[in-house]
Amino acid sequence: MGKKRKQTPQKSKQRKRSYAKNSPVKAETPSIAADSIEPAPIERDSLGPEEHGIVISRFGQQVDIADQDFNTIRCFLRRAKEVPVVGDKATFQRQDKLDTGVLVRFEERKSLLKRPTPHHGIKPVAANIDLIALLLAPELGFSEMLLDRYLVAAESSNIPVWLIFNKWDLLDEQEKDEIQKRLQIYKDIGYPIYFISAKHGHKVEQLVEDLRGKQLLLAGQSGVGKSTLIKYLFPDLDVATADISENSGLGTHTTTASRLYRLDQETFLVDSPGVREFGLWHLEDHDIQQGFIEIYKIAENCKFRDCKHIKEPGCAVLEAAKNGEIAPSRMKNYHHLIQNYDQQFS
Repeated sequence: MGKKRKQTPQKSKQRKRSYAKNSPVKAETPSIAADSIEPAPIERDSLGPEEHGIVISRFGQQVDIADQDFNTIRCFLRRAKEVPVVGDKATFQRQDKLDTGVLVRFEERKSLLKRPTPHHGIKPVAANIDLIALLLAPELGFSEMLLDRYLVAAESSNIPVWLIFNKWDLLDEQEKDEIQKRLQIYKDIGYPIYFISAKHGHKVEQLVEDLRGKQLLLAGQSGVGKSTLIKYLFPDLDVATADISENSGLGTHTTTASRLYRLDQETFLVDSPGVREFGLWHLEDHDIQQGFIEIYKIAENCKFRDCKHIKEPGCAVLEAAKNGEIAPSRMKNYHHLIQNYDQQFS
């Protein structure tokens, strides 16, 4: 599989914070439990003309579709081999005088992000994602191993990743300097990096400018500030924010289902449940290697085609690591993951 070229953010002028002004989004989730509804037969005569929209959430055998004005229509699914996911571009028909309808079909996807389930199945998460915006934060402890797991999962879907270090205001200058030095490794191999404070809006405007025109998935551990960032971008939404548990030091979960938000006419943000999206036990050796982009590139010069870069003779990767061309932390994490990636991650 060919590698996609990393997207590098372009500098642009600052904008005033008016992201959601012309993009009304319904914040409330319908109070009716979708799985408890037995849809009555829908008469064809009651259906209007075909319309185009985008799937913004799914509830069992029903989906919420936003129309061209981003008004929400709850649509029933027809029997099909494939089911839609958040981000799918869909064709639907609405029922006369109702906010319900029927999903007719959805378009071919340009990308599909999947995650493994606890029972070793594979579940689609979101479609047509242009990039993954991965949030990090100091409260949970910055970990290169955790970051590399995310990057391997994203690279296996061939989706570019941007790194966003949130809660930057909580660090002193010495701590900031240390984090920047540790992240420089990732910047050097092509990952765009932002340092923001979603709570106070610090440098969020520049991030939004660079994201404009894209459909992105917002990912990260619970507690890193995903909901806070969404609340900042969409101040009229009733979005629950997660706290850090005083007992465990871990974030508490706030998102239970994937949901898509519209930032403007061409920019969409998908919020999806946290770190469990990115288990690796469904991947193969090749996928793990591909996830370490600098190792994958050097591996083309290895003596053996199926080299795992552990202790094989004539291994170009081991030689490059010895010469300082690969960061020790990345090599160490690669060795750990290539031998342990089939373990569940939670």
